[in-house]
Amino acid sequence: MMADLVDKILKKIGKLRRIVVIGDAMVDRWVYGHTAQCQDGCPKFVQESVLEVPGGAANAEQCLSNWGVKTSLYGYTRNNCPIKCRYVEGGKIIFRADDDRLLRRSEGDWWARGLALEMVQSAGGVLLSDYDKGFLSPEFIINLINLCQKRDIPCVADMKRSPNIYSGAILKCNSGYQHNHDRELSELVYDSSTPHRLVVTDGPVNPIIWDGKEPLGLGYFLPPVKCVNHVGAGDCFAAHLVLGLAGGFSLKEAAALAHSAGRVYVQFPNNRPPQPQEIAADLSTALA
Repeated sequence: MMADLVDKILKKIGKLRRIVVIGDAMVDRWVYGHTAQCQDGCPKFVQESVLEVPGGAANAEQCLSNWGVKTSLYGYTRNNCPIKCRYVEGGKIIFRADDDRLLRRSEGDWWARGLALEMVQSAGGVLLSDYDKGFLSPEFIINLINLCQKRDIPCVADMKRSPNIYSGAILKCNSGYQHNHDRELSELVYDSSTPHRLVVTDGPVNPIIWDGKEPLGLGYFLPPVKCVNHVGAGDCFAAHLVLGLAGGFSLKEAAALAHSAGRVYVQFPNNRPPQPQEIAADLSTALA
């Protein structure tokens, strides 16, 4: 029963090895206020409050913070990472300003990559959180995946670039990415000598899972939930997918846990990590 997934994981938490998240750690800055006209002849944004929270790979790690499982994050430091600044009026994002500055930070994080390679060797599960911001080079990705394969460690790649870069990992993407890379994904899933496992998310719709030659669904439906914040929901899904796999779940079971975690996540603002009991409650609403 899918409703029992949370209890099964909680019973194993003390024995689970560390979940390692590697990739593009960012800051999500939320600026709340309202627009008005100004003397410069253009709209102005009147700031009322500001909140900064972990984003990207840092958000993925944070999303597991209520489980009691050990985690480690390797990526850009908080004072030297990309920043996504979203201006919010009346509960809606009206503008986003990104600060990437890739050239400045790309050479100074060799130490974090070295530590990541060391920690992976004793991990229970690994998440490669790739936002194409420069921390994960193709060579680094290959080394990480090869190391996980040698040690039989579940390694999930949350993809943004060509699927072939992540060959050998368990692949995770959204439906838009799937449509843009359909041919390459098909080759990896159907034509590869070792068919890749793949999970495709589609917002509120149940994910589709390839754990063999034929696509699978979850086998049940969940009632709609109100989406308050979609930002970072993919990070939450990916982190819980790795958690489920580290706990010995099948890919379908892990995707079910991840989907309900994402459904809880979107009901709250500002990248709030879901509580295990909230995920269990969501799973309990499943209809055949």
